[in-house]
Amino acid sequence: MSKDKNDNRPQLRLVVNNTEKRNTRPAASEDDFISFQELVANREIFQVEFFRGLEPLQAEGYRVIERFITERGWPYGLDPRHGQVIVIPAGAICPESDEHGGAGQDEVLVYLAEDATGQGLCLALEMLMPYYSEDEAVMEDALLYGPVNQYGSLFLEENRHDSFLDLIYRLSFPVYPVNPDQILLNRFFSIAAFELKETLQGLAGYSYE
Repeated sequence: MSKDKNDNRPQLRLVVNNTEKRNTRPAASEDDFISFQELVANREIFQVEFFRGLEPLQAEGYRVIERFITERGWPYGLDPRHGQVIVIPAGAICPESDEHGGAGQDEVLVYLAEDATGQGLCLALEMLMPYYSEDEAVMEDALLYGPVNQYGSLFLEENRHDSFLDLIYRLSFPVYPVNPDQILLNRFFSIAAFELKETLQGLAGYSYE
């Protein structure tokens, strides 16, 4: 991405204290949004709704992930209303995210979905990068010139609240033929931590506050 001082185009900006407009868990309405603090405080209540209707293999997979997260001592919540995702503060997985994300409000979403081949499950993690611009060309540059990760990828998605483009990191692992075990989860989150660090550091070079 060009950093020419003569370029008058708006540059990539850091998102700080703007959870209502730019959140990784879009709400159907203002009242539908559930804060991370509420998810943690009412996790046992949300757990019933979260696991309702899940296939046995998928439900067991989520329980394995929960045990792994608990053993790591990471705070987390279960959100059954925005795609059945496990919500973890980004700083727990990637401590460097607090250096680049401002108020430490960024979230990592973890979920299990059916693999595209239909042969098993896919373990996935997503994080909305804490940078944005009202200029779509700047966001496209951020995607084009952002770090090329070995496992995860970056993509753009329109934010339903303000119609600006969001830059999102996603890491996906196929799980064949059974659920993830502790070894796979350790590898999965280690890769996410490394690639998120590299991505955040790369994007920071194109931004200003």
